[in-house]
Amino acid sequence: MAQDAITFEPGTRILVGIDFSPAAMNAVWRAGHLARARGAELELVHVIPPGDVPVYRGPGWEANRRRVVARAAGRLRSIASEAEGRLDVPVAVHVAIGTAHAEIAARADTTSAALVVVGPHGERPVRDMFLGETAQRLRRMLRAPLLIARNRSAPRQEHALIAVDFDAGSLEAASTAAILFPDAPLHFVHVRNPLFEGRLSFAGVDMQAMRTYRNETLLEASRELDDFIRRTGLHARRASAAVKRGHIAACIREAAAEAGASVVALGAKGKSRFEANLVGSVSGDFMSGTGHDVLLVKAPRPSWGGRPHELRSRDIEADNAAA
Repeated sequence: MAQDAITFEPGTRILVGIDFSPAAMNAVWRAGHLARARGAELELVHVIPPGDVPVYRGPGWEANRRRVVARAAGRLRSIASEAEGRLDVPVAVHVAIGTAHAEIAARADTTSAALVVVGPHGERPVRDMFLGETAQRLRRMLRAPLLIARNRSAPRQEHALIAVDFDAGSLEAASTAAILFPDAPLHFVHVRNPLFEGRLSFAGVDMQAMRTYRNETLLEASRELDDFIRRTGLHARRASAAVKRGHIAACIREAAAEAGASVVALGAKGKSRFEANLVGSVSGDFMSGTGHDVLLVKAPRPSWGGRPHELRSRDIEADNAAA
């Protein structure tokens, strides 16, 4: 199992980004149930866009800024009070002014949050359509695991699906899911498209040879998946393991439906916004078409050691590889 996995000790904090939309309120309750089950504290964070509190030297701008902040803080405290009463968990509140994903990521670092939870959509869907959802941008900046919560509360029995591509991100995702959902059966899926099939077909290779090649490739993938599960140390909690062939995001959605998964865990590698817009990503494709909660976990950065240029190269590869 990954060595740097999250832990839930006394005082551990789960941070929830909230913009008062219905989706954000679902995230509050989902996070609250997790906090109660794990003995963690909850913090609600609301970020006011700079445009809502323009800073200029006109009459009354400072008083207007204070009113906007106080109004947001009051709404947060009301939600926090309700959550404390219903869930019996301590709830703190924090208001910031700035860009939502940057402020939430900074607050998560400041508080050493073990988990950040957000809803899948903001309260301004037209703006989100053009600028990208806060959750999508947040995942590229955040170091803590990110849970995108679509469902208000967990089912009576959680089932976690872990999408595996055999890298460090997958190991970290498996470890984090196991800790966050300690009673959940774990389902594993790997999607593989045999290389060169199109070229072999174009070259006139007969169908029987193509089937043989495909079956051998999928059998090799099954052995790799079994080895991966053994390396995680989670084989005792393994409920199922499958290798699928096809479009990656579609196959993960299919596996999640087959497993009855309440949450899908993915290893995220944090591409730049330019790369995400240019070529897309597995996590982005999956999140845009699923009703499941999605847990995104980044692989830990390499520890210091070795020559600086080697470390820099590995960091660039980790940041720019597809999720």
